[in-house]
Amino acid sequence: MRLSANDPRRGRRPAALAGAMLVVLGACEAPPPSASSSRAQVDSVFAAFTAAGSPGASVMVVRDAEVLHAAGYGLADLSDGAPLRRSTPVRLGSVSKAFTAMAVVILEERGDLDFDDPAVRWVPELARFERVTIRHLLNHTSGLPDYYGDSPLGEMGTSADRQGPLQNAEAIATYETWGEPPFPPGERYAYSNPGYEVLGLIVERVSGLTFAEFLQREIFTPLGMSTASVRYLPETVIPGRAIGYSPNEGDGGWRENDDHWGNWLMGAGGVYASLDDLYQWDQALHRWSAAGERTTQAFAPARLNDGSESDYGFGWNLSDRLDRRAVHHEGGWVGFRTSLIRFPEERLTVIVLSNASAAAGDLADSTAAIFLRER
Repeated sequence: MRLSANDPRRGRRPAALAGAMLVVLGACEAPPPSASSSRAQVDSVFAAFTAAGSPGASVMVVRDAEVLHAAGYGLADLSDGAPLRRSTPVRLGSVSKAFTAMAVVILEERGDLDFDDPAVRWVPELARFERVTIRHLLNHTSGLPDYYGDSPLGEMGTSADRQGPLQNAEAIATYETWGEPPFPPGERYAYSNPGYEVLGLIVERVSGLTFAEFLQREIFTPLGMSTASVRYLPETVIPGRAIGYSPNEGDGGWRENDDHWGNWLMGAGGVYASLDDLYQWDQALHRWSAAGERTTQAFAPARLNDGSESDYGFGWNLSDRLDRRAVHHEGGWVGFRTSLIRFPEERLTVIVLSNASAAAGDLADSTAAIFLRER
């Protein structure tokens, strides 16, 4: 559903962005830039979004708590011409998974659950998958079949007879009668949006709060993420949020791509946040990491049954980017594409949020390459 860097269903790159990707190659050969030169190079990377009537992308670069560059390019809403700003909430797609994982970490920290608890303890709908643990769900090693494939889920979500949106409990009840595990739990990594939707339901059932309430109370408000929220119902209003768009085939125009029956399944996605919100999130991750709190297991690779490791922790990819150690995630859902890359050793973070179906990961890499040359 909300797509990671490893997921084959990521959106394609609009043709207008192809030239901007060449910035990475040029950046590797040029001398270290000045601050003003760096900003100009980032503006060049995002130049495709400055055309009149275009949705866009926003970008923030942070080093050692200092915002080196933050800007929005293009429009958040084509219907009213509202610009995309650093303060505009954007649907995060799979970047939401880090918040879901942190919610589970907080519950474990309080002793309300254990990572090695069988998920069925909290979700009896998984009785046919009794060996799956919370840890398996967190690091995508559960072996749950993907109900976005050939299950009845799509038909359920689009049925004309539905009363209200499809939500987690109903979707996960699909497993009571459908699907066989493609592999035993812990045998290998396989990216699973349903697994994170199970985690969203576990957060609700353990805490007694809705998923949206828990994130607001335990993460967004304490961290000062003032515009972050979860859009869990069609009528949920997020003031000033971006609308998602995708390019039309052939004519260079745009079509709204913001609505989907899966919008209301929480855990794998559903979070909206701005660059300013994600700055606060990034700084909290630095604090917790320095104190040895909350991030230790989140930033540790999963250990598989055969003793080998995968490149995924709890809500984070742990593979290298630009030949450097990185902790990162990407997201893609309807017309939104997002990327958050943290380079721990360089204390550099790059965040890209797009409502134009852009190749956010490529844009983030191009931007990161510019600032990595400064060291």
